[in-house]
Amino acid sequence: MKKKIRKESVTKNRPADDQKNENKKPKKGLRGWISRKIGISMGLRLSVSYIKMVTDVFLSCLILMIIIYVLFNMFIFVYDAKLIADELRKTEKLNESIYNLDIQRGTAIALEDMSGVSLINTFGDYLMPHEKIPVWFSQKDGSIYIMTKNYLFRQDGNYRIIVFRDITKKLMEMGVLFVSAVIMGGISLLTIFFKGISTTKNSLKPLAEMTKMTGEIRAQNLNLRLNVTNAKDELKELVITFNSMMDRIETAYNKQNQFVSDASHELRTPISVIQGYARMLERWGKEDPEVLQESIEAIRNEAENMKELVEKLLFIARNDKDTLTLTKENFSLSEMMEELVKETRMVDGRHVINSSIEQGIKVFGDRNLIKQAMRIFVDNAQKYTEEGSSIDISLRRDENKAIMVVKDQGCGIPEKDLSGIFDRFYRTDESRDRNRGGHGLGLSIAKIIVLRHGGKIHVKSKQGESSEFSVILNINLSDKNDLS
Repeated sequence: MKKKIRKESVTKNRPADDQKNENKKPKKGLRGWISRKIGISMGLRLSVSYIKMVTDVFLSCLILMIIIYVLFNMFIFVYDAKLIADELRKTEKLNESIYNLDIQRGTAIALEDMSGVSLINTFGDYLMPHEKIPVWFSQKDGSIYIMTKNYLFRQDGNYRIIVFRDITKKLMEMGVLFVSAVIMGGISLLTIFFKGISTTKNSLKPLAEMTKMTGEIRAQNLNLRLNVTNAKDELKELVITFNSMMDRIETAYNKQNQFVSDASHELRTPISVIQGYARMLERWGKEDPEVLQESIEAIRNEAENMKELVEKLLFIARNDKDTLTLTKENFSLSEMMEELVKETRMVDGRHVINSSIEQGIKVFGDRNLIKQAMRIFVDNAQKYTEEGSSIDISLRRDENKAIMVVKDQGCGIPEKDLSGIFDRFYRTDESRDRNRGGHGLGLSIAKIIVLRHGGKIHVKSKQGESSEFSVILNINLSDKNDLS
């Protein structure tokens, strides 16, 4: 008893969805097989759709043919009855003519007066339909006859004439035609069904391959691509789009891996320095003031370096998540560039800072971020320009464009590296010197800022001579449609 009670309680505690699913038993027989196959095969589902459409057309045509066939024969019978009535109207020997017609045409005739009294009957017993029904049917000796009622107006009196025509052969012909059409239609439908399955299966083969491949794609095999040769029309476009999407995913994934690897590398160095000085302080630096001061300064510098790196990473992450907010306003770009030149001259006494600032240029944007982007270009120029050489900073107007240019007299950028200088953590071989500082994120951040303002960056560089960075912004950015 306890076991039974426990089993019942477990059943009652089951979720309602599980009990419903348990009650849903699979259908048996042909109908169940078809429903299961349709549920898992798009090709079979499309083939069944073709069958439904063809069946609808076939049945409509068959019914229309039967209706036309029946109406045509009805017209023939009615017209023949009218001809008989016209012939009897003209004849002088009515009785003799009726029997002759019965013998010659195989048509039975019944003649009645207007009161319904039978005068001549070559057919036999029959049931008279309603007065208003001109056509009716009767059965005799296993045969089916069509009855056509008409009126005969003669000088010797008015009569009602009923013509009987045997339509058994016509009905048999109609039955044979119907059965033949059904058989031929069934064969055609089966042919269409299986041919449709084969055709749709071949047509949808790229979809099956895509489904299989998407199930096999892992981080280790993002280079898998679909074969385009078997695809046609829209499916070919789908395959090409899928492969293009996989290219973008693979590129983004590789960049993400590279980004994480580079970020880890950049963080590893300051952490190692901090750990090294911490161990040195722990061993003998506590008693030596010079070592203590050196350690404190080194730890402070590396902490500031790490803080700067983390802030840059957060800036890039906010941009990637589209949560980077810009505080835009109308401001004087000329005044901002003059401030930049003044501040640069104050902090940099090793280079000659030349400037050419056109006055009266205003833009609509985030002043602090645009200044940060230009500061990045100036900092790069300072790092890679030899002491005593000049750095040119300029601003000019070109129609409705504001062009800011920073030109150095540094080592230049190799042509092969120009396409990658704005990638995150990217450094050319000539710039891989930690003594110059930086993390390889500055130009990436500058590019983000310029693009968020709808601007462009042009780079000209000649290895061993100079580099020139030009930032182009729209002067009329006050249009609210350009805000981001």
